Amino acid sequence: MASGSFRTFLCAVSLFMICTLGFGTQQPTTTSSFLYKQLDYFLQNPTSSGALRLHKLAYSKKNLLHSRDDQLAWVIVHCNLGYYNNQFEATATAISNYETAWKSYYQHRLSDYDIIENCLQPLGNLYIKIGDLPKAENTIKQYLYLAEQSQDTKKTVSAITNLSIAYNNLGNFKKAVQLLEQGIAIAPNNPNLLINIATNYLGLGDIESTETTARKVIAIDKNQTNAYQILAAVYLEKKDFAAAKKYIDQAKQQLLDRPKSTTRSLAKVQLAYIDVLLKKSAFAEARKHITEIYTHLLPSYSIDQELPKKEQLIADRVLLQTLDTHAYILRQLDMPLQAIKVFDLAFTVNSKLNTLYPMQDTRIIQHGANRNRTERYIAVLVSLYKDTQQKSYLEKAFWAAERSKSPFILQALWSKQVLTKYENDTLVQQKNKLNQELAHYETLILKEKLKGDQANINTIQEWTKEYDSKSILFKELTTTLQDTYPELNQTQKEHALEELQQKLKKDNLTLLEYFYGNKHIYVFNVQANDITVKKLGTTAAMHQKVINYIAYYNSSSAILNNVAQFTKDAYELYQLLEIPEQSHLLIVPDGLLNFVPFETLLTQKTNMLRFQNMPFLLASTQITYDLSASKYLRNASPKSPTSVLGMFPVFENTDLALPFSLEESTSIQRYFDGAFLEKKTATYDRFMQDAVNHDILHLSTHAVSGSFSRPPAIRFYDRDMLVNELYGMQLDADLVVLSACETGVGKLAKGEGPLSIGRGFQYAGVENVLFSLWKVNDKTTATLMQDFYKHLGRSKSEALHIAKLEYLAQENISNTQKSPYYWAAFVYYGGVNHSTTTNYSWYALLVLVFIIIVLLLRQYMRSQT
Repeated sequence: MASGSFRTFLCAVSLFMICTLGFGTQQPTTTSSFLYKQLDYFLQNPTSSGALRLHKLAYSKKNLLHSRDDQLAWVIVHCNLGYYNNQFEATATAISNYETAWKSYYQHRLSDYDIIENCLQPLGNLYIKIGDLPKAENTIKQYLYLAEQSQDTKKTVSAITNLSIAYNNLGNFKKAVQLLEQGIAIAPNNPNLLINIATNYLGLGDIESTETTARKVIAIDKNQTNAYQILAAVYLEKKDFAAAKKYIDQAKQQLLDRPKSTTRSLAKVQLAYIDVLLKKSAFAEARKHITEIYTHLLPSYSIDQELPKKEQLIADRVLLQTLDTHAYILRQLDMPLQAIKVFDLAFTVNSKLNTLYPMQDTRIIQHGANRNRTERYIAVLVSLYKDTQQKSYLEKAFWAAERSKSPFILQALWSKQVLTKYENDTLVQQKNKLNQELAHYETLILKEKLKGDQANINTIQEWTKEYDSKSILFKELTTTLQDTYPELNQTQKEHALEELQQKLKKDNLTLLEYFYGNKHIYVFNVQANDITVKKLGTTAAMHQKVINYIAYYNSSSAILNNVAQFTKDAYELYQLLEIPEQSHLLIVPDGLLNFVPFETLLTQKTNMLRFQNMPFLLASTQITYDLSASKYLRNASPKSPTSVLGMFPVFENTDLALPFSLEESTSIQRYFDGAFLEKKTATYDRFMQDAVNHDILHLSTHAVSGSFSRPPAIRFYDRDMLVNELYGMQLDADLVVLSACETGVGKLAKGEGPLSIGRGFQYAGVENVLFSLWKVNDKTTATLMQDFYKHLGRSKSEALHIAKLEYLAQENISNTQKSPYYWAAFVYYGGVNHSTTTNYSWYALLVLVFIIIVLLLRQYMRSQT
């Protein structure tokens, strides 16, 4: 853990949970009376075993909730179970109970119960505790809206406080400060608001405002423990370690003096003290204090253990932070083997936490932090390999990089592959239906928000409630399916390197897999009989070079305006990326390298001005891209596609007209049968209706890569389809061809790649996708697509490779339009299969040789006669 990590904890330290339970007087029915009676019995002596008993008894009545009184009793029982399970540190169970209560309360439109204070407030706080920040934000915004509508100042202030914590956890300190300023205008001396705004001042680096505000809190209430921890962070920044320790000690003593202080709170303070030691480089002393945190967090942990055992670990973010800190200390003490063991434990805790996140937006956020952990892990392993030359360390580093590659697309593809075998199972059908509904409501909410000031807040709130209610059910169904079909949990199955090498040998491929870290970029080179790794240099040094190269494809003129500089940069990047001389490469890019067209790199220095004669990598190497080596290993056997669904909206007589799109349609029809929907018939509904009936889905249209607030979208004749809609689809096509602009471009998620339209189709279940990396030219796209389909009897990758070569070789195309901008935009991600036509050329050659031999023999015999 870096020594400044104490800030990371302040957001968690400043959680203020308000969980006062209230009960309304009920008119009992048989079921409601039973539930209240069992609840009263539990409340006389609340224990974890008693909570389990109450849970089982309540669920025995689940199908007997016939009246509103029954439903309300069900809600109240589960709110109490949520509260007490949280007290028992059973976080996941507490969340599940609160979610059950909220879902029932909303679905049955109940009233006469304070659902905000008894359910939504603690649920929002628990989402923050486990790091499910999108869910936390949604939940808190819901009760903030309700509190404002009822003009309940107390609940409004509480909602602002907790929402600011969510923003702080997301790193959006400015947004948190703006929100908190609104709250302070309502309640100027509220300690919770003031502590949170001080925390966010610290995040922004405003040390003076942080200290002033923290001291104001202490003046209001000297027992505010969090204020002392904030002051400790201030003095750490000032490198006044004695003062920092003094405030940490004050915070710790306050917690020890309180009978209801949780062990988790003590663990946080202990971590803050360790942070002081790390600032002083007192690593050996810091290491001694780590075990104390384990004893706070893990009841079965013994102080004489060197490390916790895997079976002792729990899904807890403070524990995860402790393990990260421990690994950092061991690295500083030059104890790499012990550090590796701690990293492995941290990955286990991270996996446990991931089971609490049903939706991919939360998982993507958390995966970014796990990628940072993976980078540190790889650095230790690569260093050990260099020192010892033991290949086991290198292989471990490679599979660590693998686990960090597009895990959520791979999970979606694997889930589809498994559940297809059980498509008649009602649970599977319910899950697919729920997935569609979630995507539908997410799209509705997004579209309404995009209206800006014209958006209907009431409508957004109602759709958000529907979305949350269905996401809770989706989480329950997912858990049930994982229990029913355990193979669903094998997404991250680690293959043997020999298995990968055998497949590479069979396919005559060399694998280049990149890891684009915060500090360094690595490339793993895997061949049939060998594996190597190279550190390409610091990310800081490489980053600008990669950005500069990508910029050449921002417009058609960028390369043409300075061909000499382009050739220099293309050759330099080729060298920096350590690309070997091989006839066939499988490339797994990462980070910004997802946007680099590798085929355009130059394998030699050149002063040529004619693009056709330049030594592009395209000329010597056939490149296939994929999301990960694991996906390459797991790819289903390649199909021979026979039928195309083509969408060609054309948009004639508009500013969006694509006149060459019709030529594209005509050329494809020469080689494939199918349904080719042009102009007004190329609608969204027709696509949804016909997509299940064809092997290839070809969309020749417009697309946008999106922005910070607007997701990527692709256009049909009648409307745009947002990428979010694809997340709810179940597509069976073998190949999607996205003949449109920037379909491979989107917001870059660390480890997961661009959140693009291309990714959306992969998430929907399509293994093989061909998409574009920049704005494409209508005419040249039509030419490339014609040649691609002409050669699609071969492998998909080979067909695209040949189409590009043929484009460059055409004499009727000017040198200007042979710039890589025109032919290199499209890349293929997917399975590799052997050409079905290559063997025929060998047969033809053998026949020709045979004919020549026969003719020569005849001539020889005649000469002898």
